[in-house]
Amino acid sequence: MAKFSQAYLNSLFSSHDYSNLVELFGYLQDGLSRDEPTYGYPEPAFLVLESLIWFAQANRSGALTYYEAAPKARQDAMLDALEREAPTGFATYYALGMQGWRDERTIEIVDLWIESHDEENNRWLWRLVNEHRGMIERLCGQLTPP
Repeated sequence: MAKFSQAYLNSLFSSHDYSNLVELFGYLQDGLSRDEPTYGYPEPAFLVLESLIWFAQANRSGALTYYEAAPKARQDAMLDALEREAPTGFATYYALGMQGWRDERTIEIVDLWIESHDEENNRWLWRLVNEHRGMIERLCGQLTPP
């Protein structure tokens, strides 16, 4: 696993750019288990990864492509985590997509919601990343000092 200098990590975590979330996503991907619904990660790390996937895929190709590709067990885990941790509305629209992704009108509602909440998602994910920074650093391969 990669090791990073504390200065680099401080820089990465202090800038709340979307590109830095994507960079963290890449580091987190190195240790995940695709066979596990939550990738074998604690809930905060799973939420960061899966929320980035959900929003990015929906923005790029439509939410339909996310729901048709994500295993049901992963979707169930994501919905449970969103219900506990996410801002108001996230779990509602995620569940709507789960139930209605095959319906053109329903998935369009989800797509429009995602598009209008992209910045809120990024702000929430940065809050989550910084609240659980020590865990995120360890999962990215950086052992934090005791």
